[in-house]
Amino acid sequence: MNIEWLKIGSYIFSAAALALNFAARFKKLTNERISVYKDIKPLCTAIEMKPHEIKAIDKEIKNLILFETTGIRDPLLAQQHLKILSCNDITDYQKSRIKKLSHCIDEEATDTETGNKEIRFILNKKKYNKRKRQGAVLIAVCLFGYYALFFTALRLPKEEILLAAAMLFMSLALIFVILSTVATHPMFGFYKKNKEIIDSLNNYRDES
Repeated sequence: MNIEWLKIGSYIFSAAALALNFAARFKKLTNERISVYKDIKPLCTAIEMKPHEIKAIDKEIKNLILFETTGIRDPLLAQQHLKILSCNDITDYQKSRIKKLSHCIDEEATDTETGNKEIRFILNKKKYNKRKRQGAVLIAVCLFGYYALFFTALRLPKEEILLAAAMLFMSLALIFVILSTVATHPMFGFYKKNKEIIDSLNNYRDES
């Protein structure tokens, strides 16, 4: 095997290890932020912080916990996901599907005889199709960029080995974006199956 490509491989593996380390560090950083907010919360009253400042800190703690628990960054969608989990006994496969569809799920509330609200979860086809198209466009763009970078890097002369390594790493980064998009966006041809999953969910009773 050509020694130059061995060098490129070492660059790529080093970069991949760095990316994995960064991902682990990001998760640890989120947990550390939660701990910091919890530690400073008792100080808020002692230093006579204003009510709106304490409320903002409480909100930040809540949002971090929601993200850490569900993996969904949008607090409202994370709350909706927890509602679904609280009233349904679902498999890990169904849970991942529902999480992927979180941007496409609507809530339909009706009043009960006891004065509470019963919430039914509905898959919004318009939102579903929009999210599906966004994912398809992003995947197409990333695939084009991947092939352009990958095959250009292979044709570069030995003198440009560092540039070739950088281009190969960028092409791998695009593969990561593609995989992330597949994991977070609905794909073509699965609407009926996804609708069946959402329609089978139990209603959530809001007793607040």
